[in-house]
Amino acid sequence: MNLFLTDEQSKKYAEFQAFAARNVEPFASEWDRAQKVAPSAVAQLGAAGYLGGNIPKEFGGQGWDVVTFGLLNEALGRCDSAYTGLVTVQAMISSALLKWGSAAQRSQWLPPLAKGEIIGSFALTEPAAGSDLQSMTTEFQRSDGDGSLILNGEKRWITSGQIAGIFLIFGKIDQKPVACLVPRESAGFEIEPIKDLLGFRAAGLARLRFHNVRVPAENVVGKAGFAFSHVAPVGLHYGRISTACSSLGLLRACFEASTDYAASRKIGGQKLGDLGMTQSMIAKMGTDLEAAKLLCWSACRAEDDRLPETFTRAFIAKYFSSKAAVHASSDAVQIRGASGCHESTPVARYYRSSKIMEIIEGTTQVHEYILGKGFMNDALQRQRSSPPLNPKQH
Repeated sequence: MNLFLTDEQSKKYAEFQAFAARNVEPFASEWDRAQKVAPSAVAQLGAAGYLGGNIPKEFGGQGWDVVTFGLLNEALGRCDSAYTGLVTVQAMISSALLKWGSAAQRSQWLPPLAKGEIIGSFALTEPAAGSDLQSMTTEFQRSDGDGSLILNGEKRWITSGQIAGIFLIFGKIDQKPVACLVPRESAGFEIEPIKDLLGFRAAGLARLRFHNVRVPAENVVGKAGFAFSHVAPVGLHYGRISTACSSLGLLRACFEASTDYAASRKIGGQKLGDLGMTQSMIAKMGTDLEAAKLLCWSACRAEDDRLPETFTRAFIAKYFSSKAAVHASSDAVQIRGASGCHESTPVARYYRSSKIMEIIEGTTQVHEYILGKGFMNDALQRQRSSPPLNPKQH
C-alpha cells in the first residue's frame, strides 16, 4: 500500500495506527458491551484533530487530502467500526456545510466541529424512508410570526444521535426537500437511544422525534428544493468513502486475526494454516484485501483530483469493501471454530459489525442498482458515439 502513498501520508498512517492501537483496540470490546463509546475516547479524537480532518485550516481543521482522511478511517476501522462512525458522520455534516452552508453557518459550526467541541449528526433515515428519500415525511412549516420554521416528524437509526450537539435534519417544506441545522437543546426535540443492534453497538444510534420544534430560517442549509439533489449527496459521498475505508480496515483485521491463528493453531500435529481448506479461505481474504485497498485509494484519489468519476469510484469501493468484509468475517469465525463464536474473541464482533457495513450509507442492493444502471448507461453512450459499421465490412 505504501507504494501509493507520499511520505507525509505514510507518516500520518503510522500515526493513525499507533493511535488506534493505543486508544481504541484495547477498549473496543468493552464499548461494544456497554453499547457506547467512553466520553474520554470521543474527546481523544477531538484533541488529536481527527474529527476535523476534512475541514480546512481556516476553520480550525486539518485540511487533509482525502487519501489521508481514508487512511484514518482504515486505521480506526481495523480496531472498531463503531468508533469510526464518529469520524464518518462528522465528515458528512462538515462537508455539506463546506459546500452548501452560508458564510455565517460555516463560521459558527465548523470550528467547534473541527475541534470536537461539538459532535454532528446527519439525519436522513426515517421509520418508513431509508434509501427512498422521496418517501420522507418529516415536515417543516413556515411560522406566521417571526419567519422561523416549525419542524415535526421522526428520524430513526441516526448514527451519533445519542451524543450529537448539532443535527443536519432533512425533510420537506411546501413539498420541496430542505435541510436544516437543529441544535440538540431545541424545545420539542426528543432523543431516544437505540440499543441491542446486531453490530455497530457503540455508534450511538438514536431515534429522533420533533414536536413543533422552532428552527430559525437562517439555519436552512442551501435552499429549499436542493436538499436531496445537492446537499445530501455531498455528505453521503464522504460517508461512502469513510465507510469503504472503514470496511477495508475491518477486512484487514479479519485477515490478520485469521492468519495469526492459523499459523499457531495445531490440529493433530499439523498447523491449521497448512490445511488446504484453510488456505483457500485465507487466499480469498488476502486477495480481497489487496483489491479493496486499490479501490479505496482510487476513490480517495479521484475525490482529491476532482475527477468526473469520483462518485462512481466511491460507490464501487464501498460496495466491494463492505461485501468483502462480510465474507472475510464469516471465514474468520469459521477458522477459529467454536472460539470464534464467543465474544471473548474479536472475530465475533467483526462478524456482527461487518453486516452493518453493507447497510449504512446505502445498502448493497441500492449500490448494485445504481452501479448497474450507470454501467449500462455508459454502454449506451459508447454505442451512440461509435460510428455505424459499414455492411460491406462484414
